[in-house]
Amino acid sequence: MHKIGSLWFSHKKCSVEELEEIAARLNPEIFAADPRVDGYVVIKTCNRVEVYISSEKPREVLEEVVNRLKLEKSGIFVGKDALEHLMRVACGLEAMIVGEDQILGQIKKCYLESKKEGTIDGLLDMAFDRAIKVAKRARNETRINEGSVSIGSAAVELAEYVTWSLEEKSILVIGAGEMGTLVARAISEKKLKAMFIANRTYERAKRLAAEVGGKAAKLDESERYLSVCDVAICTTSAPHYILDYDLMKRVMAHRKNDSDLLIIDIANPKDVEERVGEIDGVELYNLDSLYEISEENLRKRLSEVDKVEMIIEEEIELFKDILSRKEVERLIAMIYKHGSRIREEEKRRAISYMEKGRDPKEVLEDFSHAVLSKTLHLPTRILRRYVELRGRVSGEKDSNNCDFIDFLMDEFEKELGKSTSD
Repeated sequence: MHKIGSLWFSHKKCSVEELEEIAARLNPEIFAADPRVDGYVVIKTCNRVEVYISSEKPREVLEEVVNRLKLEKSGIFVGKDALEHLMRVACGLEAMIVGEDQILGQIKKCYLESKKEGTIDGLLDMAFDRAIKVAKRARNETRINEGSVSIGSAAVELAEYVTWSLEEKSILVIGAGEMGTLVARAISEKKLKAMFIANRTYERAKRLAAEVGGKAAKLDESERYLSVCDVAICTTSAPHYILDYDLMKRVMAHRKNDSDLLIIDIANPKDVEERVGEIDGVELYNLDSLYEISEENLRKRLSEVDKVEMIIEEEIELFKDILSRKEVERLIAMIYKHGSRIREEEKRRAISYMEKGRDPKEVLEDFSHAVLSKTLHLPTRILRRYVELRGRVSGEKDSNNCDFIDFLMDEFEKELGKSTSD
């Protein structure tokens, strides 16, 4: 695990503009060209830029990149800390909105692309696979992602609550900008009767309507659609009222829908004149109502953070066990390979001696003794070297932050490499 390293930049330290600049400068080819890097994954979103690498010296590699590119406001984690950070990001604990689901999809996308491009090694493959499973477990076992905490999603949640269900309801979204797009996308997942998108720029309304399966409308046609809709959500950035008192009086006088009209105004400045809420048959909610919903849901999510962190701790220990088992299996395979090579060498020597007329019993005795001593010589020498090294450093890990299994594997690979070249 000590071979994993992460370099990260996020909204916690950087502005959106700074993240965009970092994303442009932090080219993946930097890591592809570094012979010390065994594998890498680069994650770039609007709120974070992160690189995960596998290397014998991850901190050295990442610090060199930071210094060479003069990247400020960076964070570097190595080993267990890097894995924990990846799991926290996947679970949404490091997100701008705690528990948000979008980052998990982004991580999965980057992970799968890296596998397809062949930039990920076995260790990072295991780490990302585990992080994705941890995030799914956190969402299944806690309420970390429950309840809407963004204004757009809170508006949809409020509409569902007030109308009991949006199923078979007709919705009018006024505004096709960033907020209107978020609302329309969220509502499109419901089993609606119809959704209309009204916008000052009709072409923009058409594009969004095509994306969410709705129908585009011109802004000056809002009055006609308000007379048949169950819910209207206003999201424009207009400096004046889109729905004033007189317009809404006309709408309600000619309304063709028997139910009350729910209007949710999430625009700032307001799209809807406050007096509209006094008209019979109109229920009006504004940002103040949504802030209360968002803050309450955020409090609920934050109360789940400790549970998610406990899950992450459990999963890190599980990852250690899985990694240790895999490394032990590799180590055992190395020892068997080493023993098989010794056996083949000694067998050829023994056959040669017998062909020259030596006593078979004497040859067999020498053969068995040589196989045993030469097979055990290498692991014995490595174990003694480890004990000597442990004696020179304090703590349970050596000066290279390498545990017992890692040390044995590194030494075996070096020694077997020497033997092969010899």
